[in-house]
Amino acid sequence: MPARHALLVRVLRILQSYGVDCNINVSRPAGSGLEGDELRRLFSQFYLQKFQNISDFDLTDTSIQSSFKAKQVFPDSTLVFILIFCYVLLITSNLILSRNMWDLHHALLGMTVAFSLVGITVQIVRILWGRPRPDFIARCNPFPNATNGHFFGLANVTTVCQTPVTDPLIVDGMRSFFSGHACLSSAGLGYNSLYWAGKLQLFNRRAYTSKGWLVFTPLLGSIAICLTRLTDHRHHLRDVAVGFFFGLLPAYIFYRQFFPSLEDPHSYIAYPPRFAGENGRWSRTARGWIPSSSAAPIDDGPMPLLPTNRMSREMGASTSHLGHRSVEADLEAGGLITTPFDASDTSYSGMPKPLDPNSSGY
Repeated sequence: MPARHALLVRVLRILQSYGVDCNINVSRPAGSGLEGDELRRLFSQFYLQKFQNISDFDLTDTSIQSSFKAKQVFPDSTLVFILIFCYVLLITSNLILSRNMWDLHHALLGMTVAFSLVGITVQIVRILWGRPRPDFIARCNPFPNATNGHFFGLANVTTVCQTPVTDPLIVDGMRSFFSGHACLSSAGLGYNSLYWAGKLQLFNRRAYTSKGWLVFTPLLGSIAICLTRLTDHRHHLRDVAVGFFFGLLPAYIFYRQFFPSLEDPHSYIAYPPRFAGENGRWSRTARGWIPSSSAAPIDDGPMPLLPTNRMSREMGASTSHLGHRSVEADLEAGGLITTPFDASDTSYSGMPKPLDPNSSGY
């Protein structure tokens, strides 16, 4: 089969094998965390909005009496740029550390799946939970004489708030648990940290502390984003902490789906394709996986000085009908160079030449 035709067949098989996964994740619902997206707004307004939980609250609860900050360090619109930065960082890391398209395919697909799962889960939990944000009292703007209910001891939005219950301030104010910024940033930047750790072989038992600092750099960026959600009075500490660790969970799960463990000696090589090679097997190389039929022979160690019994049997079976010349050819191919004796060679400096029976020294 021509090389170009074989390459085309292999590419088509890869597209067929991973096409469903790519379509599911690329065309995922807009509730995947891109909160500035118009499609997400329509999806939330006409479907998820119906399930928004507006829970009762306590007017004397100091945890929701923070001031409202209109200007945020990382507003909802910046989530798009955070996600784009994660993809750009991953592609740049591949160009520097791997330069392998198959590795890049696995890395992008794994992070996209993590983003999809985190984004959808965040939207569902925040809407169904309905926990007030730290600045909810300021959003509510209660009446001057508003008090908690006398029977249950809690206030209701429709009776104590001057802001209408359908106002986006109230609706968004009931979406504190858990933090979408924390989830998505830890999922994307945490995935990059795992990718760096695998490519740099962090756990190769050589204890390079510089690798540890480099690997944790993306996670430090995610922690900085989480802290801004606290200082902007958008989330409680528990919302940010749970969101941060929840984002790391799918990042690790889907990283391990496409890459080996960080303790694996070949942690820098992505898993082979799902379909088998030409002979049903794949061989590992320094940069990836190739079909076993085209793989280079594996070096099992140095060639023994003398042929072993197994080598002798194999050579005997292969040369029993080919004569002396085939034996020499097999020995040369196996790394053993034959040196036949030549009595007429005066430059021979090995064993002493046999004496002539007719000579005086015999």
